[in-house]
Amino acid sequence: MKRHFLFFLCLALLCSCQGNHNDGNAKSDFKSDSNLEKEIVILSVNDMHSSIDMFPKFAALVDSLRNVYPDMLVFSAGDNRTGNPVNDQYNPVNFPMISLMNKVGFDLSAVGNHEWDAGTDNLQQNIKQADFPFVCANVTQKDGLNLDIKPYVMLENQGVKIAVVGMIEVRHDGIPGAHPSNLTQVSFKKAIDAMPEYQYLREQCDVMIVLSHLGFEDDVEVAQATPYLDVILGGHTHTLVEFPTEHNGVLVTQAGSHLKYATLTKIKVKDGKVTGKEAITLDVKAFRKSDKEVKAMVDGFNDSPTLNESIGKALTKFDNPEELGCFMTDAIREVSGADFAFQNTGGVRVNYLKAGPITVKDIYTIDPFGNEIVVFEMTGQQVKNFIVDTYRKNGGYPSYVSGMTYEMQTNGKLSAYVTTNSGRFSTKETYKVAMNSYMASTVRFESLDDGQSQYMTSEEMMIEFLRRHKTVDYQGIRRTK
Repeated sequence: MKRHFLFFLCLALLCSCQGNHNDGNAKSDFKSDSNLEKEIVILSVNDMHSSIDMFPKFAALVDSLRNVYPDMLVFSAGDNRTGNPVNDQYNPVNFPMISLMNKVGFDLSAVGNHEWDAGTDNLQQNIKQADFPFVCANVTQKDGLNLDIKPYVMLENQGVKIAVVGMIEVRHDGIPGAHPSNLTQVSFKKAIDAMPEYQYLREQCDVMIVLSHLGFEDDVEVAQATPYLDVILGGHTHTLVEFPTEHNGVLVTQAGSHLKYATLTKIKVKDGKVTGKEAITLDVKAFRKSDKEVKAMVDGFNDSPTLNESIGKALTKFDNPEELGCFMTDAIREVSGADFAFQNTGGVRVNYLKAGPITVKDIYTIDPFGNEIVVFEMTGQQVKNFIVDTYRKNGGYPSYVSGMTYEMQTNGKLSAYVTTNSGRFSTKETYKVAMNSYMASTVRFESLDDGQSQYMTSEEMMIEFLRRHKTVDYQGIRRTK
């Protein structure tokens, strides 16, 4: 209730200010009468994931806020793409999102792990198309790559110098959560280790900010280690920080995901020193206005006969990711001719799918990554070991599967109890096991061969499966425990 009260209070403020400041020179009510005190205002979002349909509301909200705060900055904390095939399958990839961000007037973006999903060439193309810079301080490029990613930028706003350092999450395997094949020309350092290299910026600026794609818990860890920061504007974990607070004197925020929310941060500066800071969460989806020009852009991008083609029908709705994972792995197993098929949980990008026609767009929304399917020959024991390894890699979540059911058991040692569709499973028998190339690249496992690419992606196999069967019904299906 408090968040919504703050939001509608802000709306009331916007309406009153729009009526009183038509000359475009509106001053924030938060400012002091002192000429020496300035107010830096930043609207930040994160993990937009190609949510182009939210941009008409977001653009209208930005315009309304700029009537109140004409010097307002707009930042993204990364993962601008991946999640909507209208954007992710566009030619060139991600052009709709970059165009919409340019239209709204973003000032800066962090590099998220999904910015790498179409490879370094596409990322460089996106950076060239953008009217704003991308920042990431804990990435190192191989010689000759020349990705125009800046470690930090120094902005000046109302005479106030603002240093903004970018950071990206790095997993235990030393890379962000992207396909390893897209990261062969770059390397990464943990943010907690990289931050000391930029402490010198504190002496060169009035306000120091980290635009972070680390995740909320890691942001708090960085705040504890770097009290010289003023604000961390975060992303990656899709955390809605309804009431941003300070940690070790550092204000830490994050605004959920998919452009449903935004964070408005205000920093007061006097005589080169930060004298106050606060942030409120704004509910973008509740904003009633819509920008007509941006709406026309979005309608144009959505007008895709190929993506809107119906290729099958769901007789009942998919209620959860496991039901979708079972559908996906059934398609992979059948089309590849494998005995078993596995799918990592993070590769299913939606939580449900309504009953009725299933379109090409739906398939690429479920799985936007375009990973090829690889089939390995494995013994039954190697299959069981693979199940255990993926369970650990998924943080205690079993991978989705077709051709079997299995139950994770702990009797002093983690193991998997497997039952195949035929009812018989032997640790000594040889099986054909299908998985996507991401799993094949990131899970350590043994097999009898090096794997055979099927030269088809998981999305293509789902489309083929639907064309064969016409209808599907996966409600209530569970294959793992």
